[in-house]
Amino acid sequence: MIGSMLIVIIKGTLDLGGLSVVLDHNRQYDRLVGPDLTFDPTARMGVFALFIGGALFKLQANGINQAIVQRYLTLPNNKDVKKALVYSLIGFMFVMLMCVYIGMLAFAEFYHCDPITTGLARAKDQVIPLYVVKNVGHIPGLVGLFVAGVFSAALSSLSTALNSLSGVILTDFVEPFRKKPLSERQTAYLLRGVVVSFGLISMASVPIVQRLGLVMQLSSTVAAITCGPLLGAFSVGMLLPFVKTESLLTGISLASSFTAYIVVRAQIAIFTGSLTFPAKPVSIEDCDYTFDLPANWNATTTATPTESTSHGIHEISFLWYTAVGSVGTVLAALLATLYFGRQDPRVVDKELISPVVRKFWYGKYDSVASEEKNNFNLHESETQLKLEQSEKS
Repeated sequence: MIGSMLIVIIKGTLDLGGLSVVLDHNRQYDRLVGPDLTFDPTARMGVFALFIGGALFKLQANGINQAIVQRYLTLPNNKDVKKALVYSLIGFMFVMLMCVYIGMLAFAEFYHCDPITTGLARAKDQVIPLYVVKNVGHIPGLVGLFVAGVFSAALSSLSTALNSLSGVILTDFVEPFRKKPLSERQTAYLLRGVVVSFGLISMASVPIVQRLGLVMQLSSTVAAITCGPLLGAFSVGMLLPFVKTESLLTGISLASSFTAYIVVRAQIAIFTGSLTFPAKPVSIEDCDYTFDLPANWNATTTATPTESTSHGIHEISFLWYTAVGSVGTVLAALLATLYFGRQDPRVVDKELISPVVRKFWYGKYDSVASEEKNNFNLHESETQLKLEQSEKS
């Protein structure tokens, strides 16, 4: 994946005349812009949304996501987990910068003849493949290398997700309800059946997904319905041991419903055109091929979308969705404790609580008499005992 992108970047930069030419074209037509310096929650890429909402989105993606946690569990200790996380973030930023630069290359190539307006590309995600074909299509094998890179990236993510789904369904939805454990062959058939089923569902969803907007926004949008409340649930579990299960379930239900309402309402508004986003002007003045245009189209710039005619909570930036779900879960769970009551923190194994707040919740109980402690059904950490015994041996 990285190799194919590097080849396109190097070849494209040389063909256009160097890095300075690429930057000049993008700067001249106002493509080099940073996040909006505004605290308006409806700004799609506002600085506040990026640094707060985006941080919470990456926190759930790298902290509680089933696929990433499974990878953490393959490492021997927490130190290696931290190293892997740092290295992966560095690699992620490097790949994202490469993607941004390829977008700049594509604009520098097509700035005088927009392929979407002329119908050469039917959607925004077709512009980069079109640029690759035009840029390196005459070199045997390079287009295939780029396509292989794209598919390898997609398949690696998809295979990880399907593997995680099959593991969760086996562990949480099948094994607890069976009196007799599954045999090795039965387990294999079950896991393969789950993968095939979800794979077919994914394929059947393609016609719907391709109508729902940009990939990055769509992934953040759909994931927020469940991942936002899940981040809130983990936060409550690790930081607030006095919250009962009933209170947390209430918080998750309310936050999930509210987030789903915002997401679905926003997607409907985008699909119907009542919620639009400003677009940069494009030009078709220097096209060297023939094409058909609507009679009322301006030959130099596309019409800027009209301002949104609707006003509501669904107009907030998609970067806030995870924040809404996670913060909403925590707040709703705390409010639910007024009805369901508080539980004593000592009934929760303190090793399940974040070390940052462990002393706050359990430090004041260090001097409690042992006979008083016996009144509680305390949890014991068998894992820690086994580790201590193995170290002594």
